Amino acid sequence: MKSLIALIVATVALAGNLDAGLPGLLTKKHQDWSFIESVGGMKVALVDKTLAVECDVSGLKTITVKPTMVNSGMGVRQLKYSRSKNSIRISLITSVLEKGMKTRTGSIDLANYPPGTYSVVYLNPDGTTHPLSVVTLP
Repeated sequence: MKSLIALIVATVALAGNLDAGLPGLLTKKHQDWSFIESVGGMKVALVDKTLAVECDVSGLKTITVKPTMVNSGMGVRQLKYSRSKNSIRISLITSVLEKGMKTRTGSIDLANYPPGTYSVVYLNPDGTTHPLSVVTLP
């Protein structure tokens, strides 16, 4: 029993987020593009120097395609992004819905990105990408 308690404490500590619940930490998952399409799709739009990312993992809203799956207990744990040259890669991490979590994604501040044209892609867990848009930062 002591080993199980130690394992749980270590899991939470290693996750680096003591505010998150254990169920959410144990169920977090980097979703692939087929999941994104099953819940209604994803789209992005540049507003000033902010990239608005629209996706709702509940499956209750059509973003780019009609949802084929409904998730009553899933939330967005993290909207991850990175820049490599002129590409912005976005990925979505979900988990069991916990207090304070939402089912919708948010936005990404691009104010520190250099001016230029960027391709925005969705990054799958296997490293493949799906094109979302092309944006130009002034």
